[in-house]
Amino acid sequence: MSLASRLSERVRIERPVATEDGYGGQTVSWSEVATIFAEVTALTAVAASAEPVVGEQPQSHAGYRITLRVRSDVSAAMRLVWKSRILQIHSLHERGETLSILAYEENL
Repeated sequence: MSLASRLSERVRIERPVATEDGYGGQTVSWSEVATIFAEVTALTAVAASAEPVVGEQPQSHAGYRITLRVRSDVSAAMRLVWKSRILQIHSLHERGETLSILAYEENL
């Protein structure tokens, strides 16, 4: 299967933009870098014992592998938006003409 035929999902890449709030702090908003076509693959769930716990509430994480054409303007500080899901980038791996991103959706 060719790379072009695998990249069938629309994914938005966003970068954080910090703005002074006037009280000595900052507000973070997100700005679109690009909307691209990618392949999105759900990964197996993390074992329940490995999930972090905040207070007494376990935090769920759904993992995804997002494959796209290589780009030099994507970093782990950014996030991806796929359908209505916000995916935090965990790591990036470049291989040939593709960039593979491991990302997770927090607090399901």
